[in-house]
Amino acid sequence: MSSHSELKTSQDVHLRAKQIKSLIRSLKQKIKKIEREGEVAPANCHIIRYQVNRKGTIYWYYKLQAAESIFPMATNNEKKTKYKYLGRAGSSAHIDAVEKLTLKKSH
Repeated sequence: MSSHSELKTSQDVHLRAKQIKSLIRSLKQKIKKIEREGEVAPANCHIIRYQVNRKGTIYWYYKLQAAESIFPMATNNEKKTKYKYLGRAGSSAHIDAVEKLTLKKSH
């Protein structure tokens, strides 16, 4: 009976190994698909809108905010910040960030 249970265990291990290989292959395909579609925003990031009041006029701007400091600072590339300035609505940086977040949410 021992050889029967050893055979069953061996078959179970072989089956699990095949399942894991299949899962890895599937994940690699998904990664390639995402890479073809474009860059994805970093994890735990979202776009926030903020206002600036200059001489009585209110201006609205956007920035990408991360949970941790991951973006290089504009004044010192060696230091990191939680924010990446995107500018006004419709700016190329703003549109790019929206596209990257949309890609992230669709996968």
